[in-house]
Amino acid sequence: MILDRLTALFLVVFCLNGFVFTQQDLTAAEGRKLDLKADKAYTHVIEPILVNNCTGCHGADKAKGKIRLHTPEEITKSESIIADGAGDIPMIFRVNLPDDDEEVMPPESKPRLSAEQKKLLGWWVSQGADFEKTISELSVPDDINVILTGLSYSEPKQIVIKKAFSLPEPAGAADAAAVAAIEKSGALIMPLAQDTKYLSVNAINVAKSFNDEKVKLLVPVKGHLTWLDVSRSAVTDGAAGDISQLTMLTKLHLENTAVTDNALQQFGKLSKLEYLNLYGTDVSDAGLEHLKNLKNLKKLYVWQTGVTEAGVNKLKEAIPGLYVNTGWKAPEEKPPEAKK
Repeated sequence: MILDRLTALFLVVFCLNGFVFTQQDLTAAEGRKLDLKADKAYTHVIEPILVNNCTGCHGADKAKGKIRLHTPEEITKSESIIADGAGDIPMIFRVNLPDDDEEVMPPESKPRLSAEQKKLLGWWVSQGADFEKTISELSVPDDINVILTGLSYSEPKQIVIKKAFSLPEPAGAADAAAVAAIEKSGALIMPLAQDTKYLSVNAINVAKSFNDEKVKLLVPVKGHLTWLDVSRSAVTDGAAGDISQLTMLTKLHLENTAVTDNALQQFGKLSKLEYLNLYGTDVSDAGLEHLKNLKNLKKLYVWQTGVTEAGVNKLKEAIPGLYVNTGWKAPEEKPPEAKK
Protein backbone atom coordinates (compact mmCIF):
# COMPACT_ATOMS: atom_id res chain seq x y z
CA MET A 1 0.00 0.00 0.00
CA ILE A 2 2.79 2.43 0.95
CA LEU A 3 4.66 1.54 -2.24
CA ASP A 4 1.54 2.19 -4.34
CA ARG A 5 1.10 5.61 -2.76
CA LEU A 6 4.74 6.51 -3.34
CA THR A 7 4.46 5.40 -6.96
CA ALA A 8 1.34 7.49 -7.46
CA LEU A 9 3.01 10.50 -5.86
CA PHE A 10 6.06 10.10 -8.10
CA LEU A 11 3.93 9.91 -11.22
CA VAL A 12 2.01 13.03 -10.27
CA VAL A 13 4.99 15.25 -9.51
CA PHE A 14 7.46 13.96 -12.11
CA CYS A 15 7.18 16.01 -15.28
CA LEU A 16 8.85 16.93 -18.54
CA ASN A 17 8.73 20.44 -19.98
CA GLY A 18 5.52 20.43 -21.94
CA PHE A 19 4.44 17.03 -20.57
CA VAL A 20 2.97 15.89 -17.29
CA PHE A 21 3.03 12.34 -15.98
CA THR A 22 -0.11 11.25 -14.18
CA GLN A 23 -2.28 8.21 -13.58
CA GLN A 24 -5.49 10.11 -14.02
CA ASP A 25 -6.96 12.24 -16.79
CA LEU A 26 -5.92 15.88 -16.50
CA THR A 27 -8.25 18.83 -16.69
CA ALA A 28 -8.56 20.71 -19.97
CA ALA A 29 -6.36 23.48 -18.58
CA GLU A 30 -3.54 21.06 -17.77
CA GLY A 31 -3.83 18.87 -20.83
CA ARG A 32 -5.12 15.45 -21.73
CA LYS A 33 -3.83 11.94 -21.69
CA LEU A 34 -1.78 11.03 -24.75
CA ASP A 35 -3.67 8.85 -27.23
CA LEU A 36 -1.13 6.27 -28.40
CA LYS A 37 -3.32 5.19 -31.33
CA ALA A 38 -4.50 8.48 -32.80
CA ASP A 39 -1.93 11.08 -31.73
CA LYS A 40 0.92 11.96 -34.06
CA ALA A 41 4.48 11.36 -32.91
CA TYR A 42 5.71 14.77 -34.01
CA THR A 43 2.72 16.98 -33.17
CA HIS A 44 1.90 15.50 -29.79
CA VAL A 45 5.29 14.26 -28.55
CA ILE A 46 8.21 15.96 -30.31
CA GLU A 47 6.88 19.44 -31.10
CA PRO A 48 6.17 20.30 -27.42
CA ILE A 49 9.77 19.42 -26.55
CA LEU A 50 11.14 21.65 -29.30
CA VAL A 51 8.79 24.57 -28.64
CA ASN A 52 9.33 24.54 -24.89
CA ASN A 53 13.09 24.14 -25.06
CA CYS A 54 14.52 25.07 -28.46
CA THR A 55 12.52 27.50 -30.56
CA GLY A 56 13.20 30.49 -28.32
CA CYS A 57 16.62 30.60 -29.98
CA HIS A 58 15.78 28.59 -33.11
CA GLY A 59 12.31 29.80 -34.09
CA ALA A 60 10.33 32.30 -36.11
CA ASP A 61 11.77 35.35 -34.34
CA LYS A 62 15.35 34.16 -33.98
CA ALA A 63 17.57 31.72 -35.87
CA LYS A 64 20.73 31.09 -33.88
CA GLY A 65 23.28 29.45 -36.17
CA LYS A 66 20.77 30.05 -38.99
CA ILE A 67 18.75 27.13 -37.60
CA ARG A 68 15.00 27.28 -37.08
CA LEU A 69 13.02 24.45 -35.52
CA HIS A 70 9.50 25.85 -35.23
CA THR A 71 7.98 24.10 -38.28
CA PRO A 72 8.53 20.78 -40.07
CA GLU A 73 9.77 22.68 -43.12
CA GLU A 74 12.39 24.59 -41.14
CA ILE A 75 13.49 21.48 -39.24
CA THR A 76 14.07 19.69 -42.53
CA LYS A 77 15.83 22.72 -44.00
CA SER A 78 18.13 23.02 -40.98
CA GLU A 79 19.54 19.50 -41.59
CA SER A 80 19.67 19.09 -37.81
CA ILE A 81 18.07 15.64 -38.14
CA ILE A 82 20.39 14.51 -40.94
CA ALA A 83 23.70 12.78 -40.21
CA ASP A 84 26.74 15.01 -40.75
CA GLY A 85 30.12 14.02 -42.17
CA ALA A 86 31.10 12.37 -38.90
CA GLY A 87 27.92 10.30 -38.86
CA ASP A 88 26.32 12.28 -36.02
CA ILE A 89 22.76 13.58 -36.05
CA PRO A 90 23.37 17.23 -34.98
CA MET A 91 20.19 17.59 -32.89
CA ILE A 92 20.69 14.29 -31.05
CA PHE A 93 24.44 14.81 -30.65
CA ARG A 94 24.04 18.28 -29.12
CA VAL A 95 21.31 17.45 -26.61
CA ASN A 96 23.29 14.44 -25.34
CA LEU A 97 26.55 16.30 -24.68
CA PRO A 98 27.64 16.69 -21.04
CA ASP A 99 25.91 19.56 -19.24
CA ASP A 100 29.18 21.48 -18.92
CA ASP A 101 30.02 21.25 -22.62
CA GLU A 102 29.74 24.60 -24.39
CA GLU A 103 28.03 22.94 -27.37
CA VAL A 104 25.25 21.28 -25.35
CA MET A 105 21.69 22.27 -26.18
CA PRO A 106 19.77 23.88 -24.61
CA PRO A 107 22.69 26.17 -23.71
CA GLU A 108 24.24 26.95 -20.37
CA SER A 109 21.93 28.47 -17.73
CA LYS A 110 18.85 27.08 -19.51
CA PRO A 111 16.95 23.99 -18.28
CA ARG A 112 18.42 20.80 -19.69
CA LEU A 113 16.32 18.17 -21.42
CA SER A 114 15.43 15.24 -19.23
CA ALA A 115 16.66 11.74 -20.01
CA GLU A 116 13.14 10.91 -21.19
CA GLN A 117 13.00 13.85 -23.57
CA LYS A 118 16.36 12.90 -25.06
CA LYS A 119 15.14 9.34 -25.53
CA LEU A 120 11.98 10.53 -27.26
CA LEU A 121 13.92 12.74 -29.68
CA GLY A 122 16.33 9.93 -30.48
CA TRP A 123 13.48 7.50 -30.99
CA TRP A 124 11.61 9.82 -33.34
CA VAL A 125 14.71 10.46 -35.46
CA SER A 126 15.55 6.74 -35.54
CA GLN A 127 12.04 6.13 -36.92
CA GLY A 128 12.68 8.45 -39.85
CA ALA A 129 11.68 11.78 -38.25
CA ASP A 130 8.28 11.61 -39.91
CA PHE A 131 6.00 14.59 -39.28
CA GLU A 132 2.68 12.93 -40.11
CA LYS A 133 2.72 9.37 -38.79
CA THR A 134 0.84 8.50 -35.65
CA ILE A 135 2.61 6.85 -32.73
CA SER A 136 0.90 3.56 -33.58
CA GLU A 137 2.39 3.64 -37.08
CA LEU A 138 5.93 3.61 -35.69
CA SER A 139 7.92 0.90 -33.99
CA VAL A 140 7.77 1.60 -30.26
CA PRO A 141 10.37 -0.17 -28.07
CA ASP A 142 9.38 -1.10 -24.53
CA ASP A 143 11.34 1.71 -22.88
CA ILE A 144 9.74 4.31 -25.15
CA ASN A 145 6.30 2.80 -24.59
CA VAL A 146 6.72 3.22 -20.84
CA ILE A 147 7.44 6.93 -21.31
CA LEU A 148 4.61 7.48 -23.80
CA THR A 149 2.09 5.66 -21.64
CA GLY A 150 2.68 8.18 -18.86
CA LEU A 151 2.55 11.29 -21.03
CA SER A 152 -0.20 13.86 -21.24
CA TYR A 153 -0.39 16.37 -24.07
CA SER A 154 -0.98 20.07 -23.64
CA GLU A 155 -0.57 22.91 -26.12
CA PRO A 156 3.09 23.98 -25.96
CA LYS A 157 3.89 27.56 -25.00
CA GLN A 158 6.93 29.19 -26.55
CA ILE A 159 9.69 30.35 -24.22
CA VAL A 160 11.50 33.47 -25.41
CA ILE A 161 15.16 33.54 -24.41
CA LYS A 162 17.18 36.74 -24.25
CA LYS A 163 20.93 36.84 -23.78
CA ALA A 164 22.87 39.67 -22.21
CA PHE A 165 26.37 40.66 -23.29
CA SER A 166 28.92 42.24 -20.97
CA LEU A 167 31.19 43.66 -23.69
CA PRO A 168 30.84 47.35 -24.59
CA GLU A 169 28.76 47.63 -27.74
CA PRO A 170 30.68 48.50 -30.96
CA ALA A 171 30.10 52.04 -32.24
CA GLY A 172 28.82 50.82 -35.60
CA ALA A 173 28.08 47.70 -37.60
CA ALA A 174 30.81 45.54 -39.09
CA ASP A 175 32.02 46.37 -42.59
CA ALA A 176 29.43 44.99 -45.02
CA ALA A 177 32.00 43.98 -47.63
CA ALA A 178 34.01 42.04 -45.04
CA VAL A 179 30.88 40.26 -43.83
CA ALA A 180 29.97 39.40 -47.43
CA ALA A 181 33.43 37.94 -48.03
CA ILE A 182 33.06 35.66 -45.01
CA GLU A 183 29.61 34.58 -46.19
CA LYS A 184 31.05 33.81 -49.63
CA SER A 185 33.56 31.46 -47.99
CA GLY A 186 30.61 29.35 -46.82
CA ALA A 187 31.03 30.08 -43.13
CA LEU A 188 28.00 31.14 -41.10
CA ILE A 189 28.31 34.71 -39.84
CA MET A 190 25.50 36.32 -37.89
CA PRO A 191 24.72 38.60 -34.93
CA LEU A 192 24.79 36.95 -31.53
CA ALA A 193 21.37 38.43 -30.83
CA GLN A 194 18.96 40.99 -32.19
CA ASP A 195 20.13 43.68 -29.76
CA THR A 196 23.88 43.56 -30.45
CA LYS A 197 26.34 44.28 -33.26
CA TYR A 198 28.67 41.52 -32.11
CA LEU A 199 29.07 38.59 -34.48
CA SER A 200 29.66 34.87 -34.39
CA VAL A 201 31.33 32.84 -37.12
CA ASN A 202 30.91 29.10 -37.51
CA ALA A 203 32.69 27.12 -40.24
CA ILE A 204 30.91 23.83 -39.55
CA ASN A 205 29.32 23.68 -43.02
CA VAL A 206 32.65 24.13 -44.82
CA ALA A 207 35.02 22.66 -42.25
CA LYS A 208 37.13 20.66 -44.70
CA SER A 209 37.82 23.67 -46.93
CA PHE A 210 38.05 26.34 -44.23
CA ASN A 211 41.82 26.78 -43.89
CA ASP A 212 44.42 29.27 -42.70
CA GLU A 213 43.86 31.46 -45.75
CA LYS A 214 40.13 31.70 -44.98
CA VAL A 215 40.88 32.80 -41.42
CA LYS A 216 42.40 35.99 -42.86
CA LEU A 217 38.87 36.98 -43.92
CA LEU A 218 37.97 37.37 -40.24
CA VAL A 219 40.54 40.05 -39.41
CA PRO A 220 38.53 42.96 -40.94
CA VAL A 221 35.67 42.22 -38.50
CA LYS A 222 37.95 41.75 -35.48
CA GLY A 223 36.19 44.54 -33.57
CA HIS A 224 32.85 42.71 -33.82
CA LEU A 225 33.74 39.02 -33.80
CA THR A 226 33.37 37.51 -30.34
CA TRP A 227 32.46 33.83 -30.98
CA LEU A 228 34.48 31.75 -33.43
CA ASP A 229 34.02 28.05 -34.19
CA VAL A 230 36.51 26.50 -36.63
CA SER A 231 36.38 23.03 -35.07
CA ARG A 232 37.11 20.06 -37.36
CA SER A 233 38.41 22.52 -39.95
CA ALA A 234 41.68 22.63 -41.90
CA VAL A 235 43.03 25.39 -39.64
CA THR A 236 46.65 24.92 -38.48
CA ASP A 237 49.28 26.86 -36.53
CA GLY A 238 49.60 29.03 -39.63
CA ALA A 239 46.36 30.81 -38.67
CA ALA A 240 47.47 31.63 -35.12
CA GLY A 241 48.77 35.09 -36.02
CA ASP A 242 45.46 36.10 -37.56
CA ILE A 243 43.41 34.56 -34.73
CA SER A 244 45.51 36.49 -32.21
CA GLN A 245 44.27 39.73 -33.82
CA LEU A 246 40.65 38.84 -32.96
CA THR A 247 40.96 40.51 -29.59
CA MET A 248 37.21 40.67 -28.89
CA LEU A 249 36.90 36.88 -28.88
CA THR A 250 35.22 35.43 -25.80
CA LYS A 251 34.73 31.92 -27.22
CA LEU A 252 37.06 30.00 -29.48
CA HIS A 253 36.53 26.46 -30.79
CA LEU A 254 39.64 24.77 -32.19
CA GLU A 255 38.79 21.18 -31.35
CA ASN A 256 39.89 18.49 -33.78
CA THR A 257 42.19 20.81 -35.72
CA ALA A 258 45.93 20.63 -36.38
CA VAL A 259 46.89 23.41 -33.95
CA THR A 260 49.75 22.76 -31.53
CA ASP A 261 51.57 24.50 -28.70
CA ASN A 262 53.00 26.90 -31.29
CA ALA A 263 49.54 28.36 -31.86
CA LEU A 264 48.89 28.87 -28.15
CA GLN A 265 52.11 30.85 -27.96
CA GLN A 266 50.39 33.63 -29.91
CA PHE A 267 47.10 33.69 -28.00
CA GLY A 268 48.28 35.93 -25.17
CA LYS A 269 46.53 38.93 -26.77
CA LEU A 270 43.10 37.30 -26.43
CA SER A 271 42.55 38.89 -23.03
CA LYS A 272 38.74 38.68 -23.21
CA LEU A 273 38.71 34.95 -23.96
CA GLU A 274 36.41 33.05 -21.58
CA TYR A 275 36.10 29.71 -23.38
CA LEU A 276 38.72 27.72 -25.30
CA ASN A 277 38.19 24.24 -26.73
CA LEU A 278 41.33 22.33 -27.74
CA TYR A 279 39.87 18.83 -27.60
CA GLY A 280 41.63 16.37 -29.89
CA THR A 281 44.55 18.68 -30.74
CA ASP A 282 48.30 18.17 -30.36
CA VAL A 283 48.79 20.54 -27.42
CA SER A 284 50.67 19.80 -24.22
CA ASP A 285 51.60 21.29 -20.86
CA ALA A 286 54.11 23.52 -22.67
CA GLY A 287 51.24 25.11 -24.56
CA LEU A 288 49.26 25.76 -21.39
CA GLU A 289 52.11 27.91 -20.13
CA HIS A 290 51.16 30.48 -22.78
CA LEU A 291 47.60 30.74 -21.42
CA LYS A 292 48.50 31.87 -17.91
CA ASN A 293 47.83 35.54 -18.63
CA LEU A 294 44.30 34.93 -19.92
CA LYS A 295 42.75 35.91 -16.59
CA ASN A 296 39.18 35.94 -17.97
CA LEU A 297 39.40 32.32 -19.09
CA LYS A 298 36.67 30.31 -17.37
CA LYS A 299 36.47 27.05 -19.34
CA LEU A 300 39.17 25.06 -21.09
CA TYR A 301 38.68 21.71 -22.86
CA VAL A 302 41.79 19.57 -23.36
CA TRP A 303 40.38 16.07 -23.62
CA GLN A 304 42.46 13.72 -25.79
CA THR A 305 45.51 15.98 -25.89
CA GLY A 306 49.02 15.73 -24.45
CA VAL A 307 48.05 17.81 -21.41
CA THR A 308 48.70 16.20 -18.02
CA GLU A 309 47.08 16.66 -14.63
CA ALA A 310 50.21 18.43 -13.42
CA GLY A 311 49.98 20.93 -16.27
CA VAL A 312 46.31 21.56 -15.55
CA ASN A 313 46.93 22.16 -11.86
CA LYS A 314 49.71 24.61 -12.68
CA LEU A 315 47.39 26.59 -14.97
CA LYS A 316 44.64 26.60 -12.35
CA GLU A 317 47.05 28.18 -9.89
CA ALA A 318 47.62 31.01 -12.36
CA ILE A 319 43.90 31.40 -13.18
CA PRO A 320 41.80 30.85 -10.02
CA GLY A 321 38.36 29.38 -10.65
CA LEU A 322 39.27 27.98 -14.07
CA TYR A 323 37.32 24.87 -15.08
CA VAL A 324 39.37 22.41 -17.14
CA ASN A 325 37.74 19.41 -18.81
CA THR A 326 40.26 16.62 -19.38
CA GLY A 327 37.69 13.98 -20.35
CA TRP A 328 36.22 10.96 -18.69
CA LYS A 329 38.38 8.91 -16.40
CA ALA A 330 37.66 5.38 -15.25
CA PRO A 331 37.15 5.21 -11.50
CA GLU A 332 40.03 3.70 -9.57
CA GLU A 333 39.41 0.13 -8.60
CA LYS A 334 39.40 -0.58 -4.91
CA PRO A 335 41.95 -3.18 -3.83
CA PRO A 336 40.35 -6.49 -2.92
CA GLU A 337 39.69 -6.94 0.73
CA ALA A 338 42.01 -9.33 2.49
CA LYS A 339 40.42 -12.62 3.33
CA LYS A 340 39.95 -13.21 7.01
